[in-house]
Amino acid sequence: MSNRRPHFHTFDALRFFSFLVVFLHHSPVPKTSWFSYFAQSGGIGVVFFFVLSGFLITYILLDEKVNTQTISLKKFYIRRILRIWPLFYAMLLFAYCTPFLLNIFHLSSSSEGYQPNWLMSVLFLENYKMMLSGSLPNVSPLGVMWSLCIEEHFYLVWGILVAWLSVKRIPALIVISIVVANVCRVIYVQKGLSTIDLFTNIDYFAFGSIPAYLLVMRKEFIRWLENIHFSIKYIVATVSAGLIFILPHVRIQRIELIAPFFLGVFFALTILFTLSRSNCLKISDDSLISRLGIYTYGLYLFHTIVINFFHHTRIINYGWPLFVFISLMVTILVSMLSYHIFEKQFLKLKRYFY
Repeated sequence: MSNRRPHFHTFDALRFFSFLVVFLHHSPVPKTSWFSYFAQSGGIGVVFFFVLSGFLITYILLDEKVNTQTISLKKFYIRRILRIWPLFYAMLLFAYCTPFLLNIFHLSSSSEGYQPNWLMSVLFLENYKMMLSGSLPNVSPLGVMWSLCIEEHFYLVWGILVAWLSVKRIPALIVISIVVANVCRVIYVQKGLSTIDLFTNIDYFAFGSIPAYLLVMRKEFIRWLENIHFSIKYIVATVSAGLIFILPHVRIQRIELIAPFFLGVFFALTILFTLSRSNCLKISDDSLISRLGIYTYGLYLFHTIVINFFHHTRIINYGWPLFVFISLMVTILVSMLSYHIFEKQFLKLKRYFY
């Protein structure tokens, strides 16, 4: 199978925007500042990662299945491993060496959170450790790795299901996934459990898979989208962005059970409106935000380490805006170096597994 797939413009920009929301959430923005209104949406930033991942993974699997009548799960999983595992395990090694590093440099450590279990971490089960303990791990970046665990579980389950089911059954899989997630959320909330596993998040991936299914199986529908006036698409994108910042401040009973549906629908529509060849939502690949979006994986893993490191300096004494700016710039620099020096060496190997 050829490794030539369409390039999805705008996706890198959307990735960076989602990361930025997560970054602000973990930054020391004072609650007394008006800017704190925009710093409460970290969880929703992760939701968009899930929806986008649902689209990309479903597209890759369906495109291969339709064109070759089969799916090479071995090659699919190897490609995912080459993308995720090298930096993931490098960060695990760093996390477990953190106590020694802090001792060497005579830096204080946090007593908050649980002591990590290396087996749970290595097996991508950090999210379940967090659920069982009801707290966060006491070293970075383990606290943000719960979402990567969910991603890995999604790759494993979704790959097998899409390979096993006939293409005409995919819509049923999408609907069942949305129902399962909502039922599980109700159960988890009643039991006082955190909703940070695949069962309570699979609907986000399923919503993302809808535009992927349409792109592969209903190309005439994608062409029809070109007839929709751009103002409608702009409104949908604006509402999507608005939901990210507004929903964390909505005080409605059981909002955590209602919000996922609206987030899934509007995020999926936003992705859908980027897919047509003309009259589409588009952010140029040459824009700064798109260029930075290439490094999103590293940005996501490195940012809490950088933020926590600068907490040990006196930069915060010069004001939180300077602290946030310097932390962001250093995170970007470290992520770029990681991508070009370390990650890219593994990514080059992916061409052998198409």
